Amino acid sequence: MRLSKSKSFRKYPEVLKSVVSHRKFRLQDYRIQLVGLFILTLLITLMFPRGKSFQFADLKEGRVYVGPEIIAPFTFPVNKSADEYEVDRRRARQSVPPVFVFSDSVAEHQLDAMIKLIGQVDRLLRSPETQVEDLQRLMRDAGVVISSEDVQLVLLGFPETNERFPASINPGIVQRRILEFETIAKAALAVTREIFKAGVLSVDKSQFSAGTDKLSISRSGQDHIEELEEMNYYQSIVDSRNTLLELLRKDTDLQEREVKIAYQIAVNFLQPNVLYDQVEHQRRIEDAVATVPLAKDQILAGERIIDSHQRITRQHIEKLNSFAVAKAERGEVSSFWKRAVPAVGKFLFTLFILSILVIYLYRARRPIVLDLKRLLLIALIILLVSLFTFIVTRFDLSAYLIPVAMAAIIITIFFDADVGLVTAVALSLLTGAMRGNEYSITFISLFASTIVILTVSKVRTRNWVLHSMGATIAAYLLAITVHDFVSYISFSDMAKNWLFGMINGFFAPIFAYGMVIIFEFAFDLTTDMTLLELSDLNQPLLRQLAMRAPGTYHHSIVVGNLAEAATEAIGGNPLLARVGSYYHDIGKMEKPEYFVENQTKGHNPQEKLTPSMSSLILLNHVRKGADMAHSQGLPREIEDFIYEHHGTGLMGYFYQKALEQSDGENISANEFRYPGPRPRKKETAIVMLADAVEATSRTLKDPTPSRIKNVVENLIDERFKSGELDDSPLTLQDLSKISEAFQKILNGIFHSRIDYPAGNGESGEKKEKSV
Repeated sequence: MRLSKSKSFRKYPEVLKSVVSHRKFRLQDYRIQLVGLFILTLLITLMFPRGKSFQFADLKEGRVYVGPEIIAPFTFPVNKSADEYEVDRRRARQSVPPVFVFSDSVAEHQLDAMIKLIGQVDRLLRSPETQVEDLQRLMRDAGVVISSEDVQLVLLGFPETNERFPASINPGIVQRRILEFETIAKAALAVTREIFKAGVLSVDKSQFSAGTDKLSISRSGQDHIEELEEMNYYQSIVDSRNTLLELLRKDTDLQEREVKIAYQIAVNFLQPNVLYDQVEHQRRIEDAVATVPLAKDQILAGERIIDSHQRITRQHIEKLNSFAVAKAERGEVSSFWKRAVPAVGKFLFTLFILSILVIYLYRARRPIVLDLKRLLLIALIILLVSLFTFIVTRFDLSAYLIPVAMAAIIITIFFDADVGLVTAVALSLLTGAMRGNEYSITFISLFASTIVILTVSKVRTRNWVLHSMGATIAAYLLAITVHDFVSYISFSDMAKNWLFGMINGFFAPIFAYGMVIIFEFAFDLTTDMTLLELSDLNQPLLRQLAMRAPGTYHHSIVVGNLAEAATEAIGGNPLLARVGSYYHDIGKMEKPEYFVENQTKGHNPQEKLTPSMSSLILLNHVRKGADMAHSQGLPREIEDFIYEHHGTGLMGYFYQKALEQSDGENISANEFRYPGPRPRKKETAIVMLADAVEATSRTLKDPTPSRIKNVVENLIDERFKSGELDDSPLTLQDLSKISEAFQKILNGIFHSRIDYPAGNGESGEKKEKSV
């Protein structure tokens, strides 16, 4: 490729000065970014586990300890595990018997009231004038529920046969009913007194746990002596009522109708006399729980905790964790600096890990560093994964649930595979550190993230979710299998790890898809999924372009093919280049007839206009296109193609025409330049070149490969020398690849055809023309 550098050489001092100034790190230019990095590091540091779980959290039961021998430097207790401690607390709560107070006053009061009622009834029964209503009123006032038929039986002395209540009561009936009621009253009193003596609980037994079989009974009449008695000895109020009826039938000579009267009287006075002291019971429970010891064993100074290359048991882990706790407690009573050293170490360690990503972005993706919105998105994703890691660690869940792969998917879709991979490296290291130096999860997460990045590096269809889901699940299964094999993990534990890995692999793409939609809206960013939607030629804006400016529409499609091929060749985003090409000239819809690709033969409205007016129409298609893109809600990335596809290029034809018509008047070239800006991305620069190449190639009368090559190279050389590519990241090597891609596409468009002979000896071309 011929690229003249004569003009560029003269510009090199300024260019080099600009490059050096751009590359030089100036603190004042990145103050906000550095403050954000500090805040992010601090937030993640606060999520690190405390010293007790940080030092030995990577030790797993059944594995081989490969570190140095650990000897206890001081005596310390071996703490119980969280489950053991909770079991002991539960046992302590259950071991405290419910506290009751046996109240003699309740029984005395109720029995006195019962005797009083019996005396009142006896006085009524001795009077011949007593009526049913009189006795029933007395019973009702005392709270006894009794029917008028039962009252009549009492007043008649329980006759053998049913008798009507007589107008007057003879002395024989009076004597009989007094004797009958006396028998009933004595039985009711005796049974009630016996039940009170046994004790009636004020609460139901089901209120207490199933293992409770003892009661602590305090008797107020015996200097508050407290005894531990069987719960079965006591009855609730419901059970005591049933016992009352049973005893009246079993232990007395009363007939059934007399039993009924006795029960109706006695049950009214039956009340709990063994009262539950809930406050005292709860206090004793709290005291018992508070006295549950944390320690279950003790390690003496100089005792070996674990030897090198020894298989790790549950007891080893408990001793080591207790050792870490003891060291942390000893540090808390030491100086401030000794307490601060671990926290500072965690902060710096986190900062070093994040620096991997920061340095990469600064050196290779400087525009991301300068875009606070994109930086905030990356920081938010890192913070979300760190928070999830904290939750998983806090609640002792499987580390294979940490969504590092999900974060890698999101970053790759929003940026590219390289940024996604470096972010996955940083997140995997952070995950291992936050798990207490458990770097086995780092290996597994990084492997799974690398595999899933390959599946989403080029999103072209919506079924990427299924592809990435299958790849992530397979990656987790493979990585977990390899890790568990070398760690001598049992098959049952390996199966559990497989399950958690499959859960992560299944949900990671689904959650990533949803979060991409949310972040795309919240941060006003564009992903390949949005570009896929915009690439549909049935989009309303493209349909309007096809109907109102068919020449421009066809030109845009060809430019899209050229730009896509060239971008693919240099490793850019071909989808973005193609979609940007489709929309770069939509502003021509306003006045399509003023652009040559839409003009019919022999009709050019530009011929009637002055050069300056024609230049204004050409300039207006950029402004109008940007307005249309903004009103239709097209992404900012697409608007960039509209603004930058001409850069600050000169409208040479109209400028020369103006010079010819100037009659010696001074004409400024700036009046015939596009407003810019110049292309700032690879994709917009390629579309600028493709736009010019496609338009110029249409003027070739005989588009042979050599002529196409000359046109392409001359146009690229002209744009290069004019400085239109100075703001883009394209290199000379990129320009060579772009030229080759353009030539390949154009040679395919302008390929020659065989002149097939017609049936009458004429060529196919002549026959076609004759038709």
